[in-house]
Amino acid sequence: MPLRAESGAKSRFDWIYIATVGGLVLLGSLAVWSAANPLPHFGQIIQRHLIALVLGTVLFIFGMSFNYQVFQDQAKIIYGLTLAALVCVLAVGAAHKGHKAWLNLGLFSFQPSELARTGMILVLAAFLVRRARRTAELETVLYAFGLMAPVLVLILKEPDLATALCFFPILLGMLFCAGGNLRHLGAIAGYGSLALGLPVLITWCQIHYDEPAHNSLPDLIMQTSHFGLTALGAIIAAALLSLAAWRLSKMLHQHIRGAVFVAIPVIFAAGLLSGIVVNAKLKGYQRSRFAAYVAPQEDIQGAAYHVRQSQIAIGSGGLLGKGLFSGTQSRLGFLPERHTDFIYAVVGEEMGLWGTMSILGLYLLLIWRVIAAGRAARDFFGFLVCSGLASVLAFELTLNMGMCLGLIPVAGIPLPLISYGGSSLAITLWSLGIVANIYSRRYALL
Repeated sequence: MPLRAESGAKSRFDWIYIATVGGLVLLGSLAVWSAANPLPHFGQIIQRHLIALVLGTVLFIFGMSFNYQVFQDQAKIIYGLTLAALVCVLAVGAAHKGHKAWLNLGLFSFQPSELARTGMILVLAAFLVRRARRTAELETVLYAFGLMAPVLVLILKEPDLATALCFFPILLGMLFCAGGNLRHLGAIAGYGSLALGLPVLITWCQIHYDEPAHNSLPDLIMQTSHFGLTALGAIIAAALLSLAAWRLSKMLHQHIRGAVFVAIPVIFAAGLLSGIVVNAKLKGYQRSRFAAYVAPQEDIQGAAYHVRQSQIAIGSGGLLGKGLFSGTQSRLGFLPERHTDFIYAVVGEEMGLWGTMSILGLYLLLIWRVIAAGRAARDFFGFLVCSGLASVLAFELTLNMGMCLGLIPVAGIPLPLISYGGSSLAITLWSLGIVANIYSRRYALL
């Protein structure tokens, strides 16, 4: 069946998608207005939110109207500008709460790491299109990770671990949708899980075992907080176990490639060493967040205060909520960061279960429509861009809601389109505009 251009705006645009974006922005604006109302700088917050909303709307329309394939052609320029912006913020950026992550532009501050997230989606999509026939090769995974590594290093130098985490679901999601080898993706996931899980495990042992028995499992785990004989022994043990598994597979005549048995100890060693480095580089507040997650009852008024107040706020909202501008936890100042990271708790308190479920439902609808736009895309580049954006939206949604409910350690991840944050709102709307453009051009010939 030949391709044909559809006529009429109704057939060209996904109006369900556009209405979903508008609904989330509206709910987010109401939540920000209510959460920030008691704050002394309420007027400044609303002014900046409105500026970001107007700018984001313009960027959404721009992204929806401008041919998205230009980004594929100019991927090298986008990559260069992304790195330049991140270097610039380290050189002349403004520091806030220990993070040097903002460029002061007068009326508002701009966070280049938000731009880097979308920029890397476009750059990775262009790269994977060029290697479309070789996506299952390990070389492709290594090149893709190599492209992302400088961006991650610069963001971690700010330091902003939470934003850096968002790049891993982008990488995994896009490689998977591009047809990457599942073993390679599993290796990346295993490496990341060990690198991030080890500091959490060490923190748990330190809290629950003041003086563990010598050479007991908790004692050995705590000894891996620094590289020494215990860590070296664990790596050697992994290598020996892998060798034994290889010999056993030969005896049982199982045709498993030898590279698999080499990769397992290598990945374990890389993950373990990275976990030791991450544990050593953790800031005091980051370690407190891990402690609050693994043992919240140990410090209710300290490290676990944020999560505890968030749970109280959500639980007290009940089915229908207390009403807008009527939340006691938020308006009386018990809930910290209520207009940014913990805005979902404000929605739960003031709008109740129906409000939180409305936001969750709209987000799931949004992610579904982004995936649908990718499946309808006329080219591989458009499909991969939608895959990357759907991956990071799902990750940020899970992380933010999970930390508000105490299911995940607090990571400082805002809820896109809902939380206060001009850079996040504007860049997210631009990204969603590009998705609308991909959908609208699904039948275009040029």
